[in-house]
Amino acid sequence: MPKGILGIPLSIKGSNLFKTPYYSTDGVVASENPISSTIGSDILKKGGNAVDSAIAVSLSLAVTAPHLGGLGGDFFALVKTPDEEVMFFNGSGYSPKEATLEKLKSLGLKEVPHSGPLSITVPGMIDGLALLWKSLGTMEWKDLIKPAIKLAKKGFPVSRGLASALRDLKSRLWPDEGSRKTYYPGGRLLKEGDILKLSSIGKALELIAEDPRSFYEGDIALRIVDYLRKLGGLMDYEDLKIFKAYEGKPLSITYKGMKVYEMPPNTQGITTLHILQFIKDLDPSKINSSGGDRVKAYLKAFIKAYTIRDNYITDPKYMRVKPEDLLNDELLNSEEIGKVGSDSLRRSSDTTFFTVIDAEGYVVAGIQSLFYHFGSYVTEPTYGITLNSRGSSFKLDPLSINKLEPRKRPMHTLSAMIVESKNSVRAIGLSGGHYRPQLHVQIFSNIYDYGMHPQNAIEHPRFVWEPYTNVLRVEEGFSEIDLGHYIIKESPYPSRLGVAAISEIRSNGIRGAYCDIRGDGIPAGTY
Repeated sequence: MPKGILGIPLSIKGSNLFKTPYYSTDGVVASENPISSTIGSDILKKGGNAVDSAIAVSLSLAVTAPHLGGLGGDFFALVKTPDEEVMFFNGSGYSPKEATLEKLKSLGLKEVPHSGPLSITVPGMIDGLALLWKSLGTMEWKDLIKPAIKLAKKGFPVSRGLASALRDLKSRLWPDEGSRKTYYPGGRLLKEGDILKLSSIGKALELIAEDPRSFYEGDIALRIVDYLRKLGGLMDYEDLKIFKAYEGKPLSITYKGMKVYEMPPNTQGITTLHILQFIKDLDPSKINSSGGDRVKAYLKAFIKAYTIRDNYITDPKYMRVKPEDLLNDELLNSEEIGKVGSDSLRRSSDTTFFTVIDAEGYVVAGIQSLFYHFGSYVTEPTYGITLNSRGSSFKLDPLSINKLEPRKRPMHTLSAMIVESKNSVRAIGLSGGHYRPQLHVQIFSNIYDYGMHPQNAIEHPRFVWEPYTNVLRVEEGFSEIDLGHYIIKESPYPSRLGVAAISEIRSNGIRGAYCDIRGDGIPAGTY
């Protein structure tokens, strides 16, 4: 059992909480950085809706948490409108036109590099945010970017998470001219609480404030392409110029009377829905929430769901079946499910999730990422934009559904949930990379199967299976786990098995926001 301050045991199902929720009758924000949460609530106070607030939060996080979700990454959102529609926005990028199996194999590669210029896809975040704003925003675009510009130019205190990333990854970032110049001013390693100025990112944001397409068609695009070409990258100006984010429809299932929405392919959101379908008949009254029996039961569901993921999920333009058809009972009951393996994880990925609810009833679940901490470790020097490594998700196996092809979006680990029940609407999300569906299901089940308070549900110990291995990672707090040949690796509580956030509207009109003890964030709001 995890212990609280001074070693006092923490009652996971009780009322003891590490972080205090924020409740309001008006609007709430939850993000992984206190400054960003405050900026989001300020936008709500100025009359913006939850979409306006989410855009400002996203851009400020690109400054305050550049290792998790900077301008050179991707962005997705689920939005529930006051008239009950749930919308999906896909701001994920595709591979360069020149990125082919033949090209990478001619370079002597057996897999897409985990980092460096060949791991980079077109950054989709800015066009994704612009599309979201054009569809549902109410404030002026410029006004939503001003807080991030101010942060970048004036400087901001380095958070604990950013300080750790700068320290731990210095050897990977330092060789790159842009990364060294941007993150180690004067060659110094900044510590928690030191002020970091990102004036180059501020210049990029000023151009984006005038026109978001400047990222794809202006000097920013030209500088990115020029730098990547010098490093041996394949991206060209046309790859950026023609890129567009798009709006789609979420996928959903009914779980014990509740409507559960997830993001569709190219995200792995459907994997969350598959796991829920596989565990729906389990009786939580007979399975301890922190017991080995829960781990054993869920593991079977994980294995089946990930097999579907890795045999079917990729850019929907390249899928063999319609995404919604992957939810039918015939597929889920197939004897082939669970028989085919894939690659194991190569290193842990990270991202940042945030959520906003306003007085009008808009609910936004937003998530953005560079894939790994600082993505490709490549930062364009003029504008300080660190570029993603999302292309490393592609396979060089010509038989893989997720094989590398020109201007194709890879199977994407980012996703988020919106859940409608009789008594509430909730947005749920977290970091976690390939583990995300497993962690989504645990938090969901903590609330809806085990009846936990949302804050307790977030703070409950977690476990993950490393896909296609015999390794389970488990936080302190679980009882003894006996799974035969499986290797159990216990982590001290709280570990970094995802950093979660939740927002909710209760049937009585109260809004709530919750942040994870595992991260730096706090909830905020209006009143």
